[in-house]
This record gives sequence, structure tokens and C-alpha cells, in this order.
Amino acid sequence: MLDFVDITKDNVHLHCRFDRDFENELDKFQNKIYPDNSDFFTVLINNGLLRWSYLFYGGKLIGAIWLEKEHSCLPVATLGIFIADKNYRCKGIGERAIKEYIARNKKDLKLKEVNLQVRKENIRAIKCYEKCGFAAEKEYELSNGQRVIDMSKSV
Repeated sequence: MLDFVDITKDNVHLHCRFDRDFENELDKFQNKIYPDNSDFFTVLINNGLLRWSYLFYGGKLIGAIWLEKEHSCLPVATLGIFIADKNYRCKGIGERAIKEYIARNKKDLKLKEVNLQVRKENIRAIKCYEKCGFAAEKEYELSNGQRVIDMSKSV
């Protein structure tokens, strides 16, 4: 059973444990917004710019998923997802989580489009995103030499 639990000030400590347990895997996926106890994180959520949830499967914390907006007036958000526990990858959980999370949050966030960025060599993730209706828009190299693909989906 897949469950989403919103990250709040009351449970943010789970994210710190999660980071510690999967530290080596998370480094290259760090997001510019980080869940913490700051008021900034709460303001983003309260102003409709961010939804960030833990992913639980069968009662076990396996990852996190989020939608973030640059501007509240724009109907576009960026999706992020990470299933840290390798035992839960390639089982359709990511696809289901993405579809459900977008459907659950598109009205509150007033979304018409969801974008994401994926590393070109992450074929498993690209296939998952394509199953969710995302299409590649452009490919380029970041300043660190990493090749990435921007993908987008209308919702």
C-alpha cells in the first residue's frame, strides 16, 4: 500500500534520518529547497508553492516526492521524486506515486503543466516518466558535465 505523508515541522526529523541512511545516494539528487524546521519551508507550503511528502510503502519509508512552483501565479510546477530503498525500485511504485501525487495536488497548486529534469543515463527513470505521460523537451549538459533531459507533461 502506497501512502503519502506531508513533511511538516512535526515530522521533518524523519527526513534527517532518511538523509543519513541514504546519504551516499542522495548527494547527487539534492534539491534547492530542503525540508527543515525553518519558517521559510512553511511559508512555501502555505503560499501554494510547495508540496513535499514522504513515500511510505507497506508502512516503510522508502522515499520522497515533491512539486515546487517558482511563482504562485504560474500554472507550472517541477516534480521531484526519489525512491531511496533499491528494493522498491522497478516495481511500478514510482509510476503510481507520480500519477497519484500530481492528481492529488493539481487543483490546490492550480497546475496545467508539470516539468522535471532527469539525468540522461537514468534510463529506468526516463521510462517511468514516459509511462506517466512526460515527453522529452530538450537535452543539454550542466556546468558539472552531467547530461540531463528536461521533460514536461500537461495535466
